[in-house]
Amino acid sequence: MSTLPDYRFIRFRFYTPVCVRSIRLVGISIVGEWTVKEQRVYPERGITVAQRFANCPGTPDAIRAFTEKYGPVAHTQGVGEFRFTVGEWVQSQHEFKKFWRVLVKVGSPGRYWPLEGNAVEFRNRWLHFRCGTLWTFMTFELLSQPEKVRLCLRPNCAHPYFVAQHGKEQYCSTDCANWSQAQLKKYWHEQQREKRKAAGKKNTQTR
Repeated sequence: MSTLPDYRFIRFRFYTPVCVRSIRLVGISIVGEWTVKEQRVYPERGITVAQRFANCPGTPDAIRAFTEKYGPVAHTQGVGEFRFTVGEWVQSQHEFKKFWRVLVKVGSPGRYWPLEGNAVEFRNRWLHFRCGTLWTFMTFELLSQPEKVRLCLRPNCAHPYFVAQHGKEQYCSTDCANWSQAQLKKYWHEQQREKRKAAGKKNTQTR
């Protein structure tokens, strides 16, 4: 006789704390301050934070705006001022895109070691995992649904990294899906044109 494990009733959630203010661009660096007041960001349906990060243009203004909303990518919450260079942020984004492409190609990795600074608490019958860094949170967003991690099939798409809402999605947006349909229609019309030309030549030769 087998019994179900006690943890079968535990409901699990994970979040990233946003505790920043006064985010500004100073030379080639993004500078801000840690705050005691915490805003929690949990995963949600639709556009994930991971998707916003991977598709961010990477300009200084875009990086500042992203940091203002979600905080630093690889910094554990501290006290006082924090700073990082635009180049460091772009390098983190580059590494995250590589990780994304691995998930698309081979699925979830066998193991993953999150960065330090994590914590666990139990509230209202939910187990809450406090991600020590935004990087860990975004990684968990992808690892929690690896079968939905996608790269848009439209060549030169401006925002190719996306998480599908259903299993058959291959394009990141309606615009890209419409582009695909337009390409198929164009190809079909070209095929029909070639067939008519070939038929016309055959009729000419038989006269």
